[in-house]
Amino acid sequence: MRLRPSIFASSLLAAIVAVALPGCASTPIATAEQAPGADVRQYATFAFFEPLAMEREGYGTMAGERARAVLRREMESRGYRLDPESPALRINVIAASREGDGGSSFSLGLGVGIGGGNTRGGLGVGIPLGGSGSRERSRLPGAIAIDVVDAEAKRVVWTGGVDVPRVGRDGEAEAFEVALRRVMAALPSRSSTP
Repeated sequence: MRLRPSIFASSLLAAIVAVALPGCASTPIATAEQAPGADVRQYATFAFFEPLAMEREGYGTMAGERARAVLRREMESRGYRLDPESPALRINVIAASREGDGGSSFSLGLGVGIGGGNTRGGLGVGIPLGGSGSRERSRLPGAIAIDVVDAEAKRVVWTGGVDVPRVGRDGEAEAFEVALRRVMAALPSRSSTP
């Protein structure tokens, strides 16, 4: 049985939409986990690792300072107190790069076209030209993880993470801060100590 072009095209379009829609999730889900046997609420003070893991070059960055400010507000709002000299907890922020953010790349595409009762196929190759330098890419990480570490035992007692959505340059700071707050929303408050 031979399919009419309009039925074939409709079927192909439906298949493409079904495959593409799951990638359009609007809000990434934040995850969090407390270490077995640990209760993060028993700790009263905190400080940050210096430098944060996301500052892999070994110097402070604007994103690192933004992360410290957001995380300090989040920790203090939950009853924890900043104590850089003798913290019970140390906080670290780990950033994962986006897929495809390393160097130039090319793309390969396959297409099918229908017209006049004939079916045709094609193959295309795309090579980025100009404007693909690192300054043009998003400076946001693809995902962030926050580790809350027992400073004395040197072990993670709580961790959380979330994917950071892609946004334009003007929205990067806000998207990063929202992602940090979404992860920290799962951190238990000290006031809820049993």
